[in-house]
Amino acid sequence: MTKVFRAALVAALLALGPSGAVHADARYLAARDAARAGDLARLQQLALEPGDSVLNAYIDYWALSIRLARKEDVDADYVVFVAREEGRLLAERARRDWITASGRTQRWAVILAEAPMLRQPDQESNCWFWQARMAMGDASARDEAAALWNTSSDIGEACKPVIASLANGRPVGDFWSRARRLLEQRRFDAVRGTLANLPPGQGVAAKSLDEALNTPSRFLARQPLGEERSQRELTMLALVRLAQSDYPTAAARVESLGNRLRSDERAYISAVLGWQAARSNQPEALSWYRAAGNIAMSDELRAWQARAALRMQDWKALRSTIEAMGAEQRAQAEWLYWYGRALAAGGQKEQARALYERVVGDASFYAMLAGDELGRRFAVPAGARPPDDAEMTRVSRDIGVQRALALFREDARLDAVREWNWAMREADDRFLLAAAETARREQLYDRAIYSAERTRKEHDYALRYLVPFYDKVAPAAKLQQLDVYWVYGLMRQESRFVGVARSSVGAQGLMQVMPATAAYVAKKTGMAYHPSRITDMDTNVALGTAYLRMMLDRLDEHEAMAAAGYNAGPGRVPRWKAPGVTEGAIFAETIPLSETRDYVKKVMANTVAYTALLTGEPQSLKARMGQVAPDGPQSPEALQALSSMPAGDGPAPSE
Repeated sequence: MTKVFRAALVAALLALGPSGAVHADARYLAARDAARAGDLARLQQLALEPGDSVLNAYIDYWALSIRLARKEDVDADYVVFVAREEGRLLAERARRDWITASGRTQRWAVILAEAPMLRQPDQESNCWFWQARMAMGDASARDEAAALWNTSSDIGEACKPVIASLANGRPVGDFWSRARRLLEQRRFDAVRGTLANLPPGQGVAAKSLDEALNTPSRFLARQPLGEERSQRELTMLALVRLAQSDYPTAAARVESLGNRLRSDERAYISAVLGWQAARSNQPEALSWYRAAGNIAMSDELRAWQARAALRMQDWKALRSTIEAMGAEQRAQAEWLYWYGRALAAGGQKEQARALYERVVGDASFYAMLAGDELGRRFAVPAGARPPDDAEMTRVSRDIGVQRALALFREDARLDAVREWNWAMREADDRFLLAAAETARREQLYDRAIYSAERTRKEHDYALRYLVPFYDKVAPAAKLQQLDVYWVYGLMRQESRFVGVARSSVGAQGLMQVMPATAAYVAKKTGMAYHPSRITDMDTNVALGTAYLRMMLDRLDEHEAMAAAGYNAGPGRVPRWKAPGVTEGAIFAETIPLSETRDYVKKVMANTVAYTALLTGEPQSLKARMGQVAPDGPQSPEALQALSSMPAGDGPAPSE
């Protein structure tokens, strides 16, 4: 909608209001435009207009936000606003804004009063709270924040002073260990921030650090290993960076260093090389890990040690690797399942069954696989009682649901989703099921699935696995000779059936088709196509299913491989095969791109759930995953065909 058209629409709606009053929806639209323009006077004028709308609070929230950004004294108005909105999403958002603004001006008393009132404090708000308590002499705040030192997630402005406080008094080795963990996650700015906090006399030159991170080959060629700790640690960082971008060169460089590396240094860099060899499916990955010995590793490195063993079907190595994991990592569903498989391969059948029992029970990838090992194919459980009129009324009267639906009508999807999710956060099963049914009736299929998936005891798989647009999807699937349940499994993962969905990389529509892919498929199939029609439902489904057919044709008619190709591009997939025949589940677990690995698991689990739901017959995920054969020699024409196809909508090659 152009700005001119929107302005004309708002003006027309304003003209319809009696006695100059603004129609509620038009007032919201006008207020949203004013908020985007920073027009406080217009917001204040609109707030005074008569009209009872569930969205009125947004006008007040936006006005407060502008005044807060202008550093006006708004404390009294914030107190009134959050009291009026207490328990609702806007109270939470307003408090977070107020806490952030107060933190930037070191108004610790405001934070100490308001931070404990947050219902769902995020990491940034927690850090402001810890800062405020530290500033007021509360020693326990530092203890509570201690876990932040070991996190590798992104931290914002509020957490940097907390990290600096946690750095005080730590041994130098802690700084370098943290830098290594962060570098493994490619958190380059966090590496720099960590090393900037090194104790006096132990720091490193910013220029040397930048060279080690940005041009590791040049750093390694120019800088002698030496005896000084900082120099040796920078060499380790440079070797990690080189391994991430050029594994063969990094491996050769490590070999050339020979005995100049100390035993602990060689052990760590061997683990890093094992990690990168495993991610690139090199057969020597386990040899590198063996060279690392029994050193402590990050969860990332340990997981890839397990995947390397899986890919080689070395069950003994897999067992010992999982046993070396920390308790939290070892308790994850994937490692419980594969540990069970390793035990079973060693003859410990009963111990394996006990582990499968811990995993089985829902519609997730490893729960289904565990069920297969127990001889229980996945079957859809009996559905919960449908919501009655009283339960539907209860949902319809919820202010969060009312606001969400109103925002969806105004095409304010981001705020609408926030309101909907907030309304679901502490809901009981009966409310969730009624909310899911409400969303289904409103054709908000993604919110229906979101709500239905949150139930704890009463489940309705027909709401979790909706089948909208069947009259469009089934004929397109049939035309391309595709299993319609697989198409739905993929579509559910791609867009949750949001027809206007658009990913961060530009994929669009129900099947999240990239513009380049759309043009390629249209050309190959002779389809009449214009880029403006990419989100048209018929066009999008036709393009997506045709591309899926191409994936199957080029990737051994294997659904898991084709799903991987749909997400990451088909040219990568043959490189992910093992040298021998492997289970499809092993192929999925050893995909080197984390987004694609998760995507394939979810698509295939979705497919089994849809098949079980719509056929009424129990299904085996293990059978559906099948086996993946090693690649044989491919003709130049076949290789060219794969490389010429556009990449998928998934992760960039640098992941």
